[in-house]
Amino acid sequence: MDKKADGVDREYFSVTAEEFDAPKEMHEFSETYKRNKKRMLKNYKRSVCRPVPIRWGQAAAAFLLLLIMPAIVSAASGSGFFYRVWGSLGKENIEAHEEILYEEEKGASCIVTYPKREYTDKGIERAKELIGDAVSYPSLVKEIGDTRLTVLGAAYDGSAAVVEFTLEREGGVQGFVYDRLYNESKGAWFSEEAPFYFFFRDCSENILVDMDKSTQESLHCYAYLVAKMERQAQEGLGLTLEIYQNEADDAEQTEAADTLFIPIRKEIEKEEYVNGEGGIVSLSPMSMEVDCRVGLSLSEEEAYDPWHIYYVAVHYKDGSAYVVQEHEMEGVHSCETEIDNTGYTCGTEDAHLVFVFNRLVDTGNVESVVINETAYAPDAGMP
Repeated sequence: MDKKADGVDREYFSVTAEEFDAPKEMHEFSETYKRNKKRMLKNYKRSVCRPVPIRWGQAAAAFLLLLIMPAIVSAASGSGFFYRVWGSLGKENIEAHEEILYEEEKGASCIVTYPKREYTDKGIERAKELIGDAVSYPSLVKEIGDTRLTVLGAAYDGSAAVVEFTLEREGGVQGFVYDRLYNESKGAWFSEEAPFYFFFRDCSENILVDMDKSTQESLHCYAYLVAKMERQAQEGLGLTLEIYQNEADDAEQTEAADTLFIPIRKEIEKEEYVNGEGGIVSLSPMSMEVDCRVGLSLSEEEAYDPWHIYYVAVHYKDGSAYVVQEHEMEGVHSCETEIDNTGYTCGTEDAHLVFVFNRLVDTGNVESVVINETAYAPDAGMP
């Protein structure tokens, strides 16, 4: 595999992803991984195993590195949750654009091309029918020092999860870094000045801040996660948020200072689509999981590299299509505009790729799925 593409040192990307966010066993993280991730968070870095749609203009490029919470204008349940997490509420369509970014650590600037992103309310009217009975609205409150964390809603489909939450603190939430460009790239993150930080256990995540709802003292956030949950003996099915304190002496914590269990009502059902060689796509209204090893004409090495998945689309029976992601690949695929219509994308150790959608997919009206040049049809063996 070519180690450079579009000026990017892909070997660097591979090392970054494997060291910090690619699980050694898909959803069973090693202690080394956990220590590295904590160190990463403390050192201003967030890099995830995803087919990065933003292209870096120089080899010196660095990979960009949760939360939102203003006053809730609508109930933290029902249609309000669906429109905020998967609809256009609090979001705006973004055309592809370039930005010049400076990486202080490396002392270099680079030109970054951000992909086109679109949001839509299409399909929200069927949200209750598709996933309504699986969404939980726990309204959990956790006091972390003088900051209040409130979990408003959560859903899970076996591959991905979404969580809506807020952070509030009188005088302003400390050490939480977010802006429009972070929402378009790697999400919000905690700096060294933050008195605490947290992440979802055994998950990879991207956290977007609702810029319309958020104020200095109240941040409103949506976390898009890739995870495989196990039912807990006492709590049942759910996510665990691990909370760590930033120590004054810069000592590294090996154990979470506190945890918060977020219950999940039930797992959202998925449907399978297969290609001509038996490769499988698992599709739910909120995500898609692709087995990149079968039917995509990829070598073993390429199947483990998310960059080789350059086009992903869901085709509906009415002839329309939801382009989930598209990017150029020299000598293989070209496109006028690079697109990323996901909340998050993450690869796994078993060469699967999970796309967490930025909209709801009406699975009852899906005709086919297309990955690169390969079509997937509904599995006739499924009920």
